[in-house]
Amino acid sequence: MMILLEVIFKGLYSDYTWLKKEYISKYNQKKYSELSPKQIRGIIDKYYNDLHDGNTKKLLFISVKKIQNILDKRLKTFENDTYNELNRFGDLNLYRYYQFVVAYKKALVKYYKEIILN
Repeated sequence: MMILLEVIFKGLYSDYTWLKKEYISKYNQKKYSELSPKQIRGIIDKYYNDLHDGNTKKLLFISVKKIQNILDKRLKTFENDTYNELNRFGDLNLYRYYQFVVAYKKALVKYYKEIILN
């Protein structure tokens, strides 16, 4: 609940809900494991190609970075409370969503770098 309030106060609600909807519809199948490096590369490539084709929403890099920071703060609170390796992230679903946001941010960086260089 705290994440949602912080997102609303920072004016990132529409971006947060769009990212959450994308994550839930495509990448929330295995709730009990982290995203694999292969899945993360797949997310980066998919959104990079979709950004080129105009098939996906282009979010501002700064808003995605702010959402990542909010999730990172929340995950760090779990880091202090956990004592075993199995529960090192606290809320694994939140960690998977964090991985998805980071992968989307990397796709944005790749896309914007190509636009700047060309």
